[in-house]
Amino acid sequence: MAKSKMFVSLDIGNSKISTIFADVDEIGNIYIVGSGESISKGIEKGIIISPVDATKSIKESVSTGETASGFRVSAVLVNIGGNHIEAKKEKDTITLSVPNKEIDKNDVDSLIEKISSKYHSENTTILHIIPTKYILDDEDIVYDPIGLIGNKLTGEFTIVTIKSSTLNNIKKIVENAGLRILDVIVNPLASSTSVLFPEEKELGVALIDIGGGLSDIAVYKNGALEMLKSIPIGGSLITKDISFRFKISKELAENLKIKYGMAGVEFLEINEYIEIPSREGEDNIKIERKDLVETIEWRLSEIFEILKSELEKSGLYDKLTGGIVLTGGVANTPYIQYLAEKIFEKDVRIGKPKEFKSFSEKLYSPQYSTSIGMLQYLINSLEKVEMSYNNSSEKKSFDIENLLNNIIRKIKELF
Repeated sequence: MAKSKMFVSLDIGNSKISTIFADVDEIGNIYIVGSGESISKGIEKGIIISPVDATKSIKESVSTGETASGFRVSAVLVNIGGNHIEAKKEKDTITLSVPNKEIDKNDVDSLIEKISSKYHSENTTILHIIPTKYILDDEDIVYDPIGLIGNKLTGEFTIVTIKSSTLNNIKKIVENAGLRILDVIVNPLASSTSVLFPEEKELGVALIDIGGGLSDIAVYKNGALEMLKSIPIGGSLITKDISFRFKISKELAENLKIKYGMAGVEFLEINEYIEIPSREGEDNIKIERKDLVETIEWRLSEIFEILKSELEKSGLYDKLTGGIVLTGGVANTPYIQYLAEKIFEKDVRIGKPKEFKSFSEKLYSPQYSTSIGMLQYLINSLEKVEMSYNNSSEKKSFDIENLLNNIIRKIKELF
């Protein structure tokens, strides 16, 4: 990249909306220079239920970030999740134009276009086309065919799609907030970019990102993405359980969960009474912390069982040599790693975003994995575009602004 550039990620979650301002230097290092946050309203499980409220929440988050960073934003990276996301495996082949041809980017692009043409529909939009592997002349398995000699090229891909109406609704609220969308990235792909290590992807690992309303799964094996899924369950269910059991507001229940919660009664050394205001404004009421923790443990256990079942149905569960990586806001729950290990019967670690620098320690927490991952995803894409340019025999004047325009059109072909 030719010079330092400012990028902004907009993480539209079900419980909060985060805006992260990043300065990226000429070699791709990310420096966070400001952030903003607001309570998410008008959004449930990745679905827009109140455009006015959602737009207002976005504006509040962006405005706070602009004040903190000293920069104005016009274009943002946006995430998306929910059970309207689908990931399918596709395989296709092209015969090269001449025998024993050196494969170039145009050949790979032709193969990707052939794959994507199967999904041309008014109701479906392709978000990502992610190569798993290539096969040269029906024999040799390769992961980067450019520069190799062959007669026929086969590609295996994971195609990530979304209902066009859902995507258009996300775009609408962002545009109503006065912003242009640079690219849309699915949650688990962003989180994976931020928290997983290459060796984990090689061994076989499941990333599980549990947010307020969604739990996202991404499974990698031999360095390639094998599964992508977004399920409408998350931390908001725990908050609702606490609210219902103790007859308190959801806001108070959320505060209790964060301040006094943990993932298992067995980790509670001393039981104590927590004094909270009654809903009717009468005398304060007392609840046992043991009962609060028990409520959290029950729901967390159920969520883990559902996620384990999804992994088992995929046929990938026994291939997770690298274990499970938990991230997202719910991963902050004390002792959650031990509960997860008991249910998944796998090694579990807590995934935090890495490979960036920030003025604030809080951004190194699991709840910012998607926000940071979106930025890293884009930078990786820009580097791939520049690498392709540098290897091209038809070089043109290099301009990052032109690259960014091309990214909007071409980014889905780069992963």
